[in-house]
Amino acid sequence: MTGHDSTMWATKAELKAFSAEVSPRITKLLETSALPLPAAVHKRAVRAAKSFSFTREVKLAELDEVVAFLATYGQFDRLNEIALAVAPTPHTGNATIYEPVREIIHTAAYFADRRVDATTLRALDPSVFVPADFTRPPGYLRGGQLRGMLEMPADEAVKYDVLPASYHAGSIATDLLVLASISVCGGSSTWTPERIDAQVKKNIAGVHAVPGYAPPTS
Repeated sequence: MTGHDSTMWATKAELKAFSAEVSPRITKLLETSALPLPAAVHKRAVRAAKSFSFTREVKLAELDEVVAFLATYGQFDRLNEIALAVAPTPHTGNATIYEPVREIIHTAAYFADRRVDATTLRALDPSVFVPADFTRPPGYLRGGQLRGMLEMPADEAVKYDVLPASYHAGSIATDLLVLASISVCGGSSTWTPERIDAQVKKNIAGVHAVPGYAPPTS
């Protein structure tokens, strides 16, 4: 990661100005009705688009989740457009706002690399590594932030059976963001490239298996 002088963070006013300029673009990109996605994913996109702003953590988290589903259903053109739109987000020193942006960029980069999409990789390259001040919890590269819904022991997984399909699909899909970011950041002895790729495929299949989240057939 590149270094960054924390005294040079962007101001909240600069983030607000960026949001005013770019949020309409994100809102437009969250119009997914023409994409072959499950109805439940379209509903998530509509919710994320409503009053979207880069200054609201909850809206960035919703955008993050939609990006995970775009990756799940192979909608890489839209994923890349969103990643390139958010890439210039000003660094204000607020990691809770920037982390979703970082995950979106890393997810686009991961899947572009797997598809040998050199154009997207070149476009994202300046934004892939963020200031070193944006640290992550110990164990991140060892998978400490993964929810691991598909790997839960049966006696633990049963506790989640009462939760709606949207919870299960979202939990499985958003692990793709973390896996992609682990990969882009170099992985670890625990999460090797081969294991990451295998888990990504498993999670995609896991989302598709959730009732209401099967890939549309027409």
